[in-house]
Amino acid sequence: MGIVKVAVVQMDPKLRENQENLQKTVSFVNEAGNNGVNLIVFPECSLTGYCFESREDAQNHALTVGAEWNVQLIAEVKKFNCTIVVGLVEGDGEHLYNSALVIGPNGNLGIYRKSHLSELGVDNFIETDDQPYSLIETEFGKLGVLICYDLRFPEFARILSLQGADVLVHITNLPLTGSSQVDILLPARAAENHVYVLSSDRVGAEQGYQFLGRSTIYDVDGKVLEEANDQDEMIIYADLDFNKPKEKDVFYPPEPGKPGNHTNKLFKSRRPELYSSLTNKYE
Repeated sequence: MGIVKVAVVQMDPKLRENQENLQKTVSFVNEAGNNGVNLIVFPECSLTGYCFESREDAQNHALTVGAEWNVQLIAEVKKFNCTIVVGLVEGDGEHLYNSALVIGPNGNLGIYRKSHLSELGVDNFIETDDQPYSLIETEFGKLGVLICYDLRFPEFARILSLQGADVLVHITNLPLTGSSQVDILLPARAAENHVYVLSSDRVGAEQGYQFLGRSTIYDVDGKVLEEANDQDEMIIYADLDFNKPKEKDVFYPPEPGKPGNHTNKLFKSRRPELYSSLTNKYE
């Protein structure tokens, strides 16, 4: 597929109010679906809230993949023949994860469980499943999914991009102090990998935390295509050419101060034989 229409939802989930969050999610799916989108992205823990105060608290409100809420979202997605990414505190038996579930018109396409845990909110009480990073295939392209703090580890985004990601989907609950992620890290991940980045953040307040908003869609060169404000629930849209991320040899024409043209071969110029220390443990 060439042009893919994407929607990034900025919303204000309510802690422990799973049913209310589900209904709001359905409403946003209908709004974006009626605009003919292929992909809709929701924030981190959009179905459950994030700032749980204990493992027991989080366990009591965790959602199980495949349960009725999941069936309902599959039905909504099928109406519009689109794909959505939703965030949730996931309960799997005795295990508890901060997860992103990708749902297509024919069912669940894949799940990613957060692998880098901060010392905030529910991340204090969850675990990681330590599966190798992999892309999630959709009918329009390949998604690489990251959750919040994952962004601060460029190795993760690079692995997904080397695997052929067309877009990096970043779902997050950034507090007001997280503006550097929007202004610096997210555009860097886009530009260094020549890949689209969709970042869905939340707004509002929860347990004393104020959230940043500023959900953003970045072009493959890191430029902002669309950005939400810092306070309102809203949807931002963009039409993306999924042929662009496939081209990792980036041509730069002459400009004032640089009379010659040149091409940066972003992936072919890599020197992996020099990077082995990246896998060393930090003591």
